[in-house]
Amino acid sequence: MTTSALICRARSVAALAVVLAVAAIAPAVAQAHAAFQDASPEPGARVASSPAQITLAFTEPLNHALTTARIVNARSGHRVTTTLSFGAGNRIELRPSQPLPTGAYQVRWHTVSIRDGHTLEGSFGFGVRTNAVGGAAQLEQSPLARRGWLRVALRGVWYVALLFFGGGLLCGVILASPSGFGGWLLAGEGADALGPGGRPDAALEQTWMRTRAAGWIAAAAGAGVALAETQDAAGSLSWHAIDAYLLSTVSGAARAFAVVAVVIAVLVATRARGAAALVLLAALGGIAVAGHANSASPRALALLSDWSHLVAAVIWVGGIAQIAVTWLPAVRALSPPDRARVMREVLDRFGRVALPAFAVVVIAGITNALIELGSVSQLWQTAYGRVLIVKISLAGAIAAASYAHAFLLRPRVAAGALRSSAAERRHWRLLRSQPALAVMVLGAAALLVAFPLPPRQLLQRAEANVPPVAVVPLRPPRPGELSVAEEAGQWIAAAWVGSGAPGSAGGTVRLLDYKVHPVPARIQIVGARTKSCGTGCVTFKAAPAPATLRVLARLGTRAAVAEIPIRWQPRASATAQRILQAAVAATDRLRSFRIAERLSGGFGGPPAISRYGIAGRYDFVIVAHSAGSFEEIALGRRVWTLQPGGVWQEQVSTPTDTRGLMPWWTHRSYVRLLDIRELYGERIADVALADIRPPSVSIPFWFRLRIDLASMRVLAMRMITVGHFMDQRYYAVDTPVRIRPPVGRR
Repeated sequence: MTTSALICRARSVAALAVVLAVAAIAPAVAQAHAAFQDASPEPGARVASSPAQITLAFTEPLNHALTTARIVNARSGHRVTTTLSFGAGNRIELRPSQPLPTGAYQVRWHTVSIRDGHTLEGSFGFGVRTNAVGGAAQLEQSPLARRGWLRVALRGVWYVALLFFGGGLLCGVILASPSGFGGWLLAGEGADALGPGGRPDAALEQTWMRTRAAGWIAAAAGAGVALAETQDAAGSLSWHAIDAYLLSTVSGAARAFAVVAVVIAVLVATRARGAAALVLLAALGGIAVAGHANSASPRALALLSDWSHLVAAVIWVGGIAQIAVTWLPAVRALSPPDRARVMREVLDRFGRVALPAFAVVVIAGITNALIELGSVSQLWQTAYGRVLIVKISLAGAIAAASYAHAFLLRPRVAAGALRSSAAERRHWRLLRSQPALAVMVLGAAALLVAFPLPPRQLLQRAEANVPPVAVVPLRPPRPGELSVAEEAGQWIAAAWVGSGAPGSAGGTVRLLDYKVHPVPARIQIVGARTKSCGTGCVTFKAAPAPATLRVLARLGTRAAVAEIPIRWQPRASATAQRILQAAVAATDRLRSFRIAERLSGGFGGPPAISRYGIAGRYDFVIVAHSAGSFEEIALGRRVWTLQPGGVWQEQVSTPTDTRGLMPWWTHRSYVRLLDIRELYGERIADVALADIRPPSVSIPFWFRLRIDLASMRVLAMRMITVGHFMDQRYYAVDTPVRIRPPVGRR
């Protein structure tokens, strides 16, 4: 390839890079659940009653002073009064001051990482006795969100000024010259030294003034970056915000340290260049600790490669910038022999450090890319990767220009300067193009740092601390098989029991968390022989067959016990289906009844106790006692909710079918007959339902119904599902429930 072609190629790459940089950041919001590990209730879930607590689990330590979360009504936007606390395992816990009325809600959160100081924002929705609005988890991934353009611009100035200052300082130390600061930029030594304008002393003074000015600009821009990021994380620049963000965490202290270290390096550079260089290297280490590398994995390798990349880039790109600013304005006034002398002594001298520095930039850059991306496909599949392509393309253009003028043109010019005027012009033109390309590289770097999460960290945070995927996915019960579950502390103990030989029982027991992931606990079943079938899974055989399977589970210091009823009538599934159909018809005929409900999430704390008065298909009243008292009245489309202070708030919404207040109503599948027995002189049928739909990512439901065979009415229900262990009792059947619109205050 000719040098003219190289020049054209460099210009084309630069133009294309600008276009790509604009297009690369187009995706502003990523649909993901990676910013937080999980939540309860599940994003997009519809829950049968108000949760006593909303829990958000994150995958890394949070800055408690700056992290916030709130619940808002998805339709009205009104904020729900809650109490926020931080639980074990990087959890945020929100407790509504009163049970949530029927409606759709959004949880909006704002977190600040202790490790790298980056701010993340997201939201998810859930519905109480109605469908969620915007339920899927949203994660803000745009680097320009919340005035991000200002932070990117300040960081770009910070990088440009720091590389110019650092290039002059580090190259001056490595290429030490008796002439003093900037002597490496002179051609020759002593009386024969050649500087721009022919005045070496004046050239050295101007070099120091420019370098020192760049250092002060870098310090000011670095302080601006730290304050802008504090404003983004804390919402203000108060002393409390500065203390919480910059002075109370390692990443914040690293940001402040980098600025202070640059100031010190500027102050001592004139008299002690070696000490100033060491302080500058420490400042670059602070920048690495304050960035994505501090939360990457492996952390030590990420920090080392990031710091090495910064140091090498300062020497290579900063040195090029120093040479370009020093010599390019004056090179036309020099005679051809003097220009050749500058090439031989200044440019060749710099080449001794530029080539090793470039090699380190490439090696460390590849290492950083592997750590940040996770896979090559992330280069074009993510906005972060596309910006990285821009940066790599621009850096490649600088490398191509350096190769052309250092290895192709300079030897020809040095061999015969008077006869190579065209080659010499191309040489200086390529050198002149490099600072502009370097500025664009630093702009792309500033944009990359502004991303809340690189792709690999995004994926790692999504998968961190998540138990292994089940060896065998959850499946519906086969014909002649019972699936039933029970509460085991905060876990679910689910059993699949086959018909087996008379007098014996056998099957599988799985221990699941509220994400339907297997729990890696040690499982024992009293009175049965067990064998592991994977994480959180055992098969069992018991003879004689017990009425109840007693399951013992232990994980670390946590232990739980579940009593799962497994006695059933394998040949009576058709009978169970007829009983359930008759119970549905009997319930559908009811004019009015009442429900007593107890709901627990299994995470500790008091259960939610609710009472429902059903006056018609769409008319009901709810009184709940859990995290404060709560009342709601619904008459068709009109709903009244009692607010703090005893004031009723009215809203109009889609009518709620009161049958939906009984969760089993919409999950009538895989019906099995457990038993028919006498209870207080009445014949009672115990029926089990299992709603397990493949694939296993769907939410499974297990129910047990107690049905009066005389009236075919459902008397009670037990529900087991993710994060919800519920009991309902149905009573006062066809006893009038009088509901009237509330008037004024309670």
